[in-house]
Amino acid sequence: MLKHRYLISAFSSVIIVSLALFQTVANAQEEPGCFILDSSGKVNRLDPLCKRDEQQKLRNAMKAQELYQQGFDLARKGQYKESVELLTQAINLNPSFPEAHIVRADAQTLLGNLQGAAEDFQKAIDIYRARGQSQIADMLLVPLNSLQNEIRFEQEDQGQPKVEDEPKGK
Repeated sequence: MLKHRYLISAFSSVIIVSLALFQTVANAQEEPGCFILDSSGKVNRLDPLCKRDEQQKLRNAMKAQELYQQGFDLARKGQYKESVELLTQAINLNPSFPEAHIVRADAQTLLGNLQGAAEDFQKAIDIYRARGQSQIADMLLVPLNSLQNEIRFEQEDQGQPKVEDEPKGK
């Protein structure tokens, strides 16, 4: 019986110590900013590092927007290859930039890269869905489905096996 009381007491001590740590974590999470807990449970502020990271993200987003605008303008002028190059740079800086994926998809379609265009439309759809913007995502299904149909027709004309949308059930 004494053995069990010792285990219960030890377990309770661990819980009490853990509660203090959890309280420290909870308090730290309520504070705005960036922090890390050291092994003693002390909150260490990392705001200068986090602000630097946020500033870099902001610079990347601004540069991506600039590249997007240049790529969009080139696409309107019919310079699709150059447009794709700039839009690819914008996407590399900001992968969650659905508009850049859409414009690049259009340019790739006009260059004959239907598979790349379909992938870009799909990526834009995924981004919009992740953001809860399903209506916009649903609108992009029309050009995506058209591209997929065109890819299928091209493959059939070339004697390649047909691409299946969905796997067949057993």
